[in-house]
Amino acid sequence: MKVVAFLPAKGNSERIESKNMKLLDGKPLFLHTLEKLVNCDFIDTVYLDSESDEVLNYASYLNYIPLKRDPKLANNNTDGHKLFYNEVSQVDADIYIQILGTSPFIKEDTIRKGVEILKQYEEYDSVVLVKREKQYTWNEKSPNYDLNNIPNSKDLPDTVIETMGLYIVRSECAHNEKKRIGKHPFLMNADAIEAVDVNYPDDFYHAEMIAKGLHMDEVKKFSVMSNHLSSCTFSDILWDLGVKNCFISGLRLNIKGKCVMGRANTLKLRKLLENEDFRGIYKGLETYKTMRSGDIIVVENECNDRAYFGDLNCNLAIRSGAIATIIDGVTRDITKVTDLAYPVFSEGYCGADVRGVATVESYNKPVYIKNVKICPGELIFGDINGVVVIPHRYEKIVLEKVVQAMRTEKIVIDKIIDNVDAYTIYEQEGAF
Repeated sequence: MKVVAFLPAKGNSERIESKNMKLLDGKPLFLHTLEKLVNCDFIDTVYLDSESDEVLNYASYLNYIPLKRDPKLANNNTDGHKLFYNEVSQVDADIYIQILGTSPFIKEDTIRKGVEILKQYEEYDSVVLVKREKQYTWNEKSPNYDLNNIPNSKDLPDTVIETMGLYIVRSECAHNEKKRIGKHPFLMNADAIEAVDVNYPDDFYHAEMIAKGLHMDEVKKFSVMSNHLSSCTFSDILWDLGVKNCFISGLRLNIKGKCVMGRANTLKLRKLLENEDFRGIYKGLETYKTMRSGDIIVVENECNDRAYFGDLNCNLAIRSGAIATIIDGVTRDITKVTDLAYPVFSEGYCGADVRGVATVESYNKPVYIKNVKICPGELIFGDINGVVVIPHRYEKIVLEKVVQAMRTEKIVIDKIIDNVDAYTIYEQEGAF
């Protein structure tokens, strides 16, 4: 069955200015959902629906199809069913998913569950994400419960609330009803975080706190893992999966024994054109607005014999929460940077600055370091042996395998200590 997903993300908004492009924990609101969708292996095609070229082109490096919306359908008066059918009428599929970027915390497994419900149970024509709460509700004048005998909350009836975040519809239902909810919907329960709906400034603040909290959980996890892993392990796993050209070698690490694991925040520098304003290099400082705790700065420098990233940039990076920098070229102020205990991977050191010979071409776009492609947000591990880039689509399986490899290595070490024959260890534990 062909499954497609639509992400509506208009460029304008009234209650929160440019809501979809507003940064939530360092990246535009809509991008949280788009990245999730393109990584879903059960979705055949993802469509980004917007009237805004800025939105449609922002993450052009991701695997989605832009769906240019008629501006007449990009206002608060547009009916949700009409918007949904406008999408459906342009694409053939067996199952249609519509997910709203204003619900950035809906989990991949929840979307998968909804699709599987329609595949397995013919009695349902659609799936709607809802939350159930036991609430002490009122009408205009009095409570909807016995004021003389206040019930325990567990005894209250469920109040079922549509999250307005996720709809999954069979093709026949979508075309016949022209709505995102059929006559026989399955009401799928959302957890409290998934049900968050960002429509007002207070909602955005609430979502920001949640996003940062979830992200810090990941940062702590990576920090602990990094102390027990090596780039060699990651490289072996990716090679066994058939994923090539993910290892960057030949860079010098300024801090012996340091290991780092985090997500890429990318910057690309190009040669300055004749008579071009040299101050364009300072646009690189814009990257700090999108920097998140635990990020790794990755810089592709076309003028790689001139230094980028020194003492002052290092202090800005630390203040922004970055944990390391990887540079396709030379760097400088290495003594001061090392004294700050900040790891830098580079080709070497040079006092001559890049200012006056290079400028910013892009940031938060794909870059290349020694012919290895790095996309924004991709997971990176670096140590004295080199740097490994884990593509988004392989991240989940690689992390599962790397944890298993950690356990296997411990077993292998124990057997070596116990003087077990080397080939016997291989036969029992597999390649190591």
